[in-house]
Amino acid sequence: MDDRTLIEGLQADGRTGLSRAMEVYAGYTAAVLGNTLKGRASREDLEELLSDVFLSLWRHRLELETDRSLRSWLAAVARNRAVDYLRRKKESGPVPEGLPDPAPGPEEQAERRETAARLRALVEEMEEPDRTLFLRYYYQEEPLDLVCRDLKMHPSTARSRLCRGRRKLREQLDQEGGMIHAQPHP
Repeated sequence: MDDRTLIEGLQADGRTGLSRAMEVYAGYTAAVLGNTLKGRASREDLEELLSDVFLSLWRHRLELETDRSLRSWLAAVARNRAVDYLRRKKESGPVPEGLPDPAPGPEEQAERRETAARLRALVEEMEEPDRTLFLRYYYQEEPLDLVCRDLKMHPSTARSRLCRGRRKLREQLDQEGGMIHAQPHP
């Protein structure tokens, strides 16, 4: 099963789609966690981290783009979870080689704030009902079904509008020289 089909399944029928994604990628994701942690976590902690990765997938399923790699998204989330785990445990020794420090520096933080401010301004310029849909779903973090009910919009229509809107926002930011960070935020 390819990533596009898995993502579409997650977005259309979340629970069944999540089960399929876990069937396909649980072993791979566990391997990424294991390679990153290099034996510095118990089996129970590994299982909890694996569950956290797939919980992030569940929470962010409607934000995934069908033309992006689900495998890469899961690997990035798994690495970030593992590095966070090592930091929480205050392991002696460095973070495993080859992994970037996920903490942004001052320049990157400033750039992200500028991009976020410009993104918010672009969302405010959207036509209705897209403006309300984006503000309530992404900024106020309201459940999509609640927003759809209030806007009298079918969930599949809302997901399509969100997908098209994200694409348009990305294009606008790219034209202006800004960029939306594609790094997943678990």
